[in-house]
This record gives sequence, C-alpha cells and structure tokens, in this order.
Amino acid sequence: MVHNEKGLNREDLQKRTEMDSRARTHLANERTFLAWLRTGLALISLGLAVAQFLARQIIPGLPLTRGIAVTMVITGILMVVDGTRRYVRYSKQIEAGIFRVTTRSAQVVAGLVVLLGLMAIAFILLLQR
Repeated sequence: MVHNEKGLNREDLQKRTEMDSRARTHLANERTFLAWLRTGLALISLGLAVAQFLARQIIPGLPLTRGIAVTMVITGILMVVDGTRRYVRYSKQIEAGIFRVTTRSAQVVAGLVVLLGLMAIAFILLLQR
C-alpha cells in the first residue's frame, strides 16, 4: 500500500480531495447566494429611498416615482426569492453530483434591471426640466 507524506493511502487521499472539492463548491454556491441577497436588499433599499426622497410628481397624474420605487422593490424581492431557490436547488445537485447550470433566471433579472435603468434615465431627464 502506497502512503503519502501525511500517511494517507491513495483511496483516503482521493476521498479527502473529493470532500474538499465538494466543500469548496458548496461555499462558492453560498457566496453566490449572498451576492443575490445583497443585490436584492440593495434594490429594495434603493426603492424605499426613491419613494421617500423623490416624492414629488414630475408629470401630474403619472406616478412615475412610485412606479420606479415599486419596480425596484419588486425586483429586489424577486432576486432574493430566486437566489434562495437557486441556492437550494444547486446545493441538492452538488450533493447528488448532477449539477446543471441554468441561465433563465439570470436573464429575467438582467432584463428587469435594464428596465429599471431605462426608467431611471427617463426619470433623470424629467427631473432636469
């Protein structure tokens, strides 16, 4: 039986390497979840700030400020929910050794953020009137 400098045979070393690799993968999954969580919380906070500090109506009868604020908060909530769903699903897949990447939710969130950006541009242009 062949042992390395730590006294582990080849099978034990391979098991240890697999455990370490899986642990790193789970920790990376957790960091990704935390990034989704932070971004969602930032959007919720920004939506609340928009609602609080930009309360005046720019175009009478058009609740643009409220629309932007609500869209930001909803997008933030969706990011937190989707990030949690992805974290749980990927954790199960990692444990089962069947990890599959999906991009649909990232595309939806990116689309929502682009929409928010376009709304913000319109808002900025209207504020400068």
